[in-house]
Amino acid sequence: MKYREYNSAREALGWTHEKVALVLGVSRRMPYRYQRGELDVPEPTSRLIRLLVLLRLTLSARKFEDIVKQLSR
Repeated sequence: MKYREYNSAREALGWTHEKVALVLGVSRRMPYRYQRGELDVPEPTSRLIRLLVLLRLTLSARKFEDIVKQLSR
């Protein structure tokens, strides 16, 4: 996933960089590096981001947040 798609996905999710790092289980610096295009988001992480965007667009906000909380554990 290139930085433009990552930035659009993060915006669609309404997440901060800190939230992205928490949910994806990456360091706090990685989302900033993705945003600036220093690194491409690797597969399977990019697949997870795309799936999360699709879920967010189709589920109620509360149900989506429940799923995200389970992922963050």
